[in-house]
Parts: sequence; structure tokens; C-alpha cells
Amino acid sequence: MPELEIHKKTDQINSFEYENAVILPRITGVRAEEPMWGLGGVCNQEGNFVDSSAYDGGWATYGGPYLWNEEEEEYLEEEVIYFGMFFKHWGHFLVDLIGRMWYPVCSAKYSQNMKVAYLGEEKPDQNHLEFFQLLGINEKQLIHVTKPMRCRKVIVPEIAFRSCMWYTEEALQMFRYIINHVSKNEDLHKKYGKVKKIYFSRTQFGKAQNSEFGEEMLEYIFEQNGYTSIAPEKLSLSEQVYLWNHAENIACVNGTIPLNVAFCANSNLKLTVLNKTSIFHGNPYLFLKMQKVKARFVDVYKEPFKKYPKSLGEGPFLMTITKEFVSWMGEEDMRLPYRAREIQIRTVKNQIKYCFAILGITRKIRMLLSKMCPDKMKQIARKIRGIH
Repeated sequence: MPELEIHKKTDQINSFEYENAVILPRITGVRAEEPMWGLGGVCNQEGNFVDSSAYDGGWATYGGPYLWNEEEEEYLEEEVIYFGMFFKHWGHFLVDLIGRMWYPVCSAKYSQNMKVAYLGEEKPDQNHLEFFQLLGINEKQLIHVTKPMRCRKVIVPEIAFRSCMWYTEEALQMFRYIINHVSKNEDLHKKYGKVKKIYFSRTQFGKAQNSEFGEEMLEYIFEQNGYTSIAPEKLSLSEQVYLWNHAENIACVNGTIPLNVAFCANSNLKLTVLNKTSIFHGNPYLFLKMQKVKARFVDVYKEPFKKYPKSLGEGPFLMTITKEFVSWMGEEDMRLPYRAREIQIRTVKNQIKYCFAILGITRKIRMLLSKMCPDKMKQIARKIRGIH
């Protein structure tokens, strides 16, 4: 496992103000070589691009200038905080997109009369919207920039952290502000106050059902050892923040779920992260370091083919009860509710599903079903979901 030299920056970060500036919406395909998530950002009154409105997260990048028609500009007589790119992916949202939102928490200049402008094709809702609300930003303050927008003033905060590398006091204060707000919620305490051992499951998550195989065995083991299994995608952000700060033990598969440790001020939490692949995932380490939470990483993957999984996001992934997992269970005084033969049979069944996913057989079956009558298609689809 690579060693990451994550550190806290001691220099205070800044925000930059531009009078009569233009916010350019996101566009793609303009240049042969352009950032991963396209061009767009802030240009000052003279039309020069503001470099700090671009984003370079190493692997993920966005922002840059392009020519626009000034006659098509909208004008907004407001002070606007530049958020940057937005799209609905919780992992990227935490790691790459929210780094400027320290400003409403840390800047004495912030006012609820200000707007927050974001780029992209999607609009925040559900937990993405709740994140803003927990920072004191209401939905009416959010401005979706879909055409060049000239504003009375645009404020461009610097990014408060960079994954796998560094974070700032401002980043910590942003997350702590939300934690403190949620911790006072009596309704959450009544609902979840007695839940102390949690397994955050992906088995009910649509994408995981088609690309991650074997987690159901692991989930059952945790349940048989006193853990409450919870699907995080069915919780509000406030509910998740509360659980991360009041649980004694949390276990989950590596990926997006452990990134929520960013909202955990409980340094006594016993966190177990199950590696579903040999591909290193560095993103959780910054938040672990920032919040001073220790995690135990345990390998539960099986990788019979060299080229799979294709990536951390794409998969497919095959999980099983490994020797390392059994050894970890012994350290934790947990019992194994399966016999060796049953583990072997279940693993073979999951490996068949895994191979189907690689060959695209399930996708081909679904395409075939789409050409059949709707009622029959639904019946067969239910049967396929039962084995996939």
C-alpha cells in the first residue's frame, strides 16, 4: 500500500473578489485537449480568465476559458460565491467539488444575501442539496449557470483541500460546522441513539448489484455478530452524519462510503474498511487524517482475471471470505456463521455472476427482453435479478 504524505497547510487560504465579472457555463468538445470535466469558470471584467476558478485534483480537472457572445450574457445584480462544477456523484462531490464551501463558514464577509453559482447540467437535490442547507445556504441562494452570467461581484474562494495531499483548517471547520449542527438534533438521537455497531451495505444499491458480487456473505457475518446493516443511500445526510459521530463500530466496503468519515469528529470510532480490489484507493486517507480517525483496512477481494476490475469505479468486483478477513475476525472475537463448504459454494456462484458481468451476458439478456412483450419481460427480469 503506497505511503501518502498528507499534511495540514498552515497558511490561511484566500478568496478573491471580482467586480462585474462573468461566470462561463461548462462546455465540452471545444479543444482537442481540455480538462476532464470541460471548460468554464470565471473571467474578470477585462475578459481574462481567473485561474483560481479552475480545478486540478490530479486525476480530476475542470475549468478554462473560451470565447463567448457578450450579447447572450445574463446580468445578475448580486454578490455571487463561485462554487464550480457540480454533478450527482457523492464521492466526487466530497473529494472534488465542495472545496470552496468553507467560505460561508469561515469568512466574516459572508451574507445570506449572497448567491452561490454552480456549473454543469445537473441540479442539487436530496443529500447534495441538504449539504448546502446544513451550511446555512438555502435552495433559493443556488444559481445554476447555463449561459454566460455577468454579476455585480463574483467571489472565488480558493480550494480548501486536495485529495491524497493536503487540507486546511478551513476545510476542517466546514465539516465540523455540519457535525455540530446535526449533533444537536433530538429526533435523530431518539431514532438512532441506541445503534452502536453499523455495517453500511451496498447490497441494495443499484449499480453495485450489477458489478459487485459477494458482499451479501460479509454483510450476513456482521449482522450475526451484532452489527445493524444499513443502506446509506436510503438515509438523509443528517442521519448519516449522526451515525458516523455516535457509533462505536462502523464497517463498510471501500469506495464512496468511507469518504463520509469527513463528517466524523469521533476519534474513538473503530472503523473497518473492506477492500474489494487490489487497486489502491487513496481518497479516504485525507479525511481520516483530517478528522484523526483510525481505520483498519482488510482485503476481501478475489481477482481471478488480470484485467479486472477495470477501475475503482467501473469494476466488476468479486468479494469473498479471505484468510485475512478470517484472521481479522479472530482478533475481533467474531464468529463465522458459515461452514467451509458453504463458503466455497457461495463463492463459486458469485464468480459465475462476476464472469457474466465481464462478458456482458446480463446486459445482452436485458436487451433481448426489451424486445419482448412488457408483462413477460417483467416476469423474466425479476428472475434474472434473483440470480444476478
